[in-house]
Parts: sequence; C-alpha cells; structure tokens
Amino acid sequence: MKHNTAKTANVSSINNQVKLGISLCVASALWLSSPTVQAAERISEQGLGTYSQARVINSQVTESDTDKQARMNALHEQVKLPSNASSAIQKVTREQVMAKNKKAAATVANKQQRALALQNQVVYYDFSFYGADSRLLEDYDYDGFYQTFSVTFDADINSSAGDIQADVFAELYLSQDGGPWVHYYSTDVFTLHADSSNDDYEVLTTLANGYQTDHYDVLIDLYELGYADPVATISSDESNALYALPLESSDRDAVYVEEVYIENEHSGGSLSWLSISFLAGFIGLRRRMINKI
Repeated sequence: MKHNTAKTANVSSINNQVKLGISLCVASALWLSSPTVQAAERISEQGLGTYSQARVINSQVTESDTDKQARMNALHEQVKLPSNASSAIQKVTREQVMAKNKKAAATVANKQQRALALQNQVVYYDFSFYGADSRLLEDYDYDGFYQTFSVTFDADINSSAGDIQADVFAELYLSQDGGPWVHYYSTDVFTLHADSSNDDYEVLTTLANGYQTDHYDVLIDLYELGYADPVATISSDESNALYALPLESSDRDAVYVEEVYIENEHSGGSLSWLSISFLAGFIGLRRRMINKI
C-alpha cells in the first residue's frame, strides 16, 4: 500500500515538473516571437540598406503599369541577392555629404570643368524646384507603412536667355520623425533644359533594412556639376508631398500569412499545429517517465 502511494506521489510530482517545463517553453517561445522583442532586435541595427532606380521622365512617353512593376521587381531581386547581405552602410548625414561634395568640387578636374561651363554660358542664371511629388507603392503586411516608394521632382533653370542647359545631380535624404537628414540616394548626372517639363526626375526606392516603422520627411539638394554647394533645395517645408511618408524597411514588412487551424470533429474544437505538437510531445514524455518508475 505504501509502495502504491509513493508511486502515485512520484508520478504526480513528475507530471507537475513536465507541465511547468512545457509552460516555460511556451512562454519563452511566445516572448521571443513577440513584436516588442523583434522590434528591440531590429532597433539595434547600425546600418541602412536601400536600393533605388532613377530615370528622367519625358512627359510625352507614359510608363505602363507593367514597366513600373518590372522596375520594382528588379529592386526586390537586388534585395534578395546574397552579396547584398552586407551592403548596409553606416548613416551618413546631410552635413557629411555636403562636406564630401565641397571636397570633390575643389579638385583640379572640377575647377577646369566649371571654367569651361562659364566660358560657354556667360549669361546669368539660377535654379529652382518647380515642384516635387511622392507615391507610396508597396505595403506587403497592410499595416499602412510602405517599403517601396517613389519621389519625382522638377527642377528648372531660371534665365532670360532662352534655352539654357546645365548638368546637375541631386542628393536625396530622409528624416525620421523630425530627426537628422540621412542620405539615401545620389542621382547620376543629368541635363536640365531651362524650364522644360520633359526633364522631371524620378527615384524609385525600396528600403531594404535598418528603417524603423515611422513617418519620414524627404529633402532634395540639387547640385550643378562642378560647384561645391547646392544650387536649390526642396523639402517637406515647401511640399506636403514630401512630408511624413509612412515607411519601413522590407525586413519589417513581412508578407501576411493566415494561420491555419485543423478541425477536430471528435472533440468539437480546433487545435493549431503548434498545440498538437506540444500535446503529442507531452503525452510521449509522460508515458516514458511513468514506464521508468
């Protein structure tokens, strides 16, 4: 009789220990998969990764939806390439980019190029932005924050001398919720034709990693080739289209997958695969422990 009582108590103790262990495992798994922990891990990222494609827009040639999608697909293929896993770069501020461009403009080659430009165009002219626009394009998890977006701007040359041309490039920045301007793209050199509407410039961008889910402002600095300082600037202060874009990097924009449940007609309830796995494991472990007693 004493032997049976001791055996029953021992079995009860083992059951309690097994239940406690399973509870701790479940709690740990749920905690590790929680959005709070995942966000904490992602915030610790130091680098930023972006992939962009740019083009000069001709108002007489309309891009089809198919062509636009093909360009976005090309960006996603860049993100997936293993060689790009280490392509994240440290944050570079607007001040750092401006200092770099000043240094580049001080080189002998740039001075010669600037002098040649002044000889060819002796009239006075300056630059301005006619306007800028943005489009939010891809949000896989439907949370209202997008990983892919585009910025389009129209820069003009202001002069009374007619069709003045100038070679320019632009630097683009993002500011997270009023924070510092962080560089995300430098355009190639392209040519402006006075106040033509056929030289709008579009930058299509996918944020790959390092960008928290938040609202971002955009700033664009326009440089004339060979000059040290920006010749025109437009930002969220001048254009609402560049203000508070809801963005996040693709590592936070997971594709939504609906959870699958298995109906159990005998019990009248429903169990997920996770619940079934835990239940099967618990039953098997309990039997092995009882058999050892």
